[in-house]
Amino acid sequence: MSTADPYSPSVPVLDPAAALATVGGTAVVQLTAWDLGLAERLSRHALAHSVRFVPVREDGALTVIGPVLHPGARACVVCVEYQRLATAGGRVPWQSPRLALGGAGTPPLAEAALRLAADLLTADPPAWEPPAAGRHAPPAADPLPSDPGAIDPVDDRAVVHILQGDRYTWSTHRLRPVGGCPVCRPLPDDSPAGARLPSEPRPVPDPSVLRGPNARTTPAHLRAELQDERFGPVRRLFRTENSAFALTTAWVTDGRSLDDGGYGRSGDFRSSERVALFESVERLAGMRPTGRRTVLHASYADLVAGGDHAVLDPVRLGLPDPEFDGHPARRTVPYSPDLALDWVYGWSLTDRRALAVPEHVAYWDVPGPGRPRVVYESSNGCGLGNSPQEAVLYGLFEVVERDAFLMAWYARTPLPRVAVPVADPEVTALADRAALLSYRLTLLDATNDLGVPAVISLCRYEGTHPDAPRTFLAAGAHHDPRVAIRSAVAEVVTNVQEAGRRSAPGGPRDPERLRPMLDRPELVLDLDDHVGLNTLPEAQPRQDFLFTDGVETPWHERWPGKPEPVADLTRLLEQTVERLASEGLEVIAVTQDEPGVRDRLGLHCAKVIVPGTLPMTFGHVNRRTAGLDRLLEVPHRLGRTSRPSRRDELPLHPHPFP
Repeated sequence: MSTADPYSPSVPVLDPAAALATVGGTAVVQLTAWDLGLAERLSRHALAHSVRFVPVREDGALTVIGPVLHPGARACVVCVEYQRLATAGGRVPWQSPRLALGGAGTPPLAEAALRLAADLLTADPPAWEPPAAGRHAPPAADPLPSDPGAIDPVDDRAVVHILQGDRYTWSTHRLRPVGGCPVCRPLPDDSPAGARLPSEPRPVPDPSVLRGPNARTTPAHLRAELQDERFGPVRRLFRTENSAFALTTAWVTDGRSLDDGGYGRSGDFRSSERVALFESVERLAGMRPTGRRTVLHASYADLVAGGDHAVLDPVRLGLPDPEFDGHPARRTVPYSPDLALDWVYGWSLTDRRALAVPEHVAYWDVPGPGRPRVVYESSNGCGLGNSPQEAVLYGLFEVVERDAFLMAWYARTPLPRVAVPVADPEVTALADRAALLSYRLTLLDATNDLGVPAVISLCRYEGTHPDAPRTFLAAGAHHDPRVAIRSAVAEVVTNVQEAGRRSAPGGPRDPERLRPMLDRPELVLDLDDHVGLNTLPEAQPRQDFLFTDGVETPWHERWPGKPEPVADLTRLLEQTVERLASEGLEVIAVTQDEPGVRDRLGLHCAKVIVPGTLPMTFGHVNRRTAGLDRLLEVPHRLGRTSRPSRRDELPLHPHPFP
């Protein structure tokens, strides 16, 4: 069927059947009752024929207009709708092609919708074709904006309009397929060649600052590239003013019903927003593959027998502790070398070769049935940087931080005290804030055999209120001990600041809800359980080993000669890898770059895996300490215990990591 828009008589309006039968020309395609399967058929048809379609579709009170479909289109209906529906927060089955949508539309706005569709055809010219004889290619876009605070003048994102019939308003959105699209932007297959990590020098302009410069990551540019309330990838950006810092939260589009994303803490909201957006990128890239398509599916035994791949033995990662096998809260299945898994390729910085690692270890939220997990993995080891080397280095710092914390906690080792650095105004201001709330800040040196400075921060209640949360802990690790201290202190004081709200009756850390976990640790399921349980007065004896009497040593005496000046980031990474290799530990990096974020913002993501280190898990039944002998041996080698421990001697209480 075809009608004509009275405002644009030259643009026919087709129904889906007529559009799918059309192999040339320009038209508006009107969808009133449709599903995602139809959206895919229409998109594939338009990409394969010499047509220019603008789909106009209804979803309840919304009318969605665009993008323009043609061969080489910037986006298609499939990726636009997947992103729109996923941004709704998991309330709809956004990955199902049978999801049916429709609406009555808003008759007074029908003509406006068709006009907007016709305008899109004018605003989105036909795809550029290779130059013929006598024609010249357009100049390449400058990879950086001429004004560091501006957006690139060349914008390759698709344009979509949304009419809101219940409000009689409309909005314009620019978007691109995030993490590829199976229809219009299919991802390349994962391969060993794609896993290689660059090794060229990365000079550091300032020997005391490891983060490289990046003119594309101003707050305005980040917000324009990432935030869109309808399509994401950041669906909501908001401030919290009753925190220890200027706190900004960036919730991401991930199709789940949880509110999750990046968090930025700083002295001002402009800076904290930037950090929150950085964290949101890291969060999205670490959840599931967004740059390469997983193609390797096999058992560990078959991969080893085939001899075509270097393979990471899952046993080296520390399998879930056997005492909770079969528990309904466990998120894993028993491991067997014959169990078929999905694998992706990482790069061993130690052996300088590609190797296959389980996909659910490289990405912490791979969805879908029939894809078993043999270990529960968190975002532990995910790093973001302005270069691949920077992303890997910061991911490695995170592995070190969590390993140092868990080793001290599970092995119950006393740690040397570090004096609060009075010359650091940021740290002293936070210590004063904690003191106003009746908490005393203590710093401990948790550096272990990995050699990277690691700090545990504690805030212990010294007031008189009987129900006040007693103790909070956090950690930090960095090449520069001062940075590690600031990170650990910022985290712990933020938790102190939020304690009243989260510990209120009915809140996530309500003491009455948490007390049964003292005797039934398997009830500890999430981060709030881990932190809250260890704030209870009854749990304090578990932490007494951290409060041994001792002299507080200034940080520069605890880490003499640190930080060493850094001239080149690649060399620092190589030296750190060499130090871990001397302890028998391999460093593996999986690049997690999302193509648009990498190309438009110059940001890289990586997951760092160091088999043998203690992995951070949440949910006590997912704990992984079995087979990780460093937990038993290293504290003794460091002089923190009188002899190597036996595993049956360790109480292994739920950790308090935030």
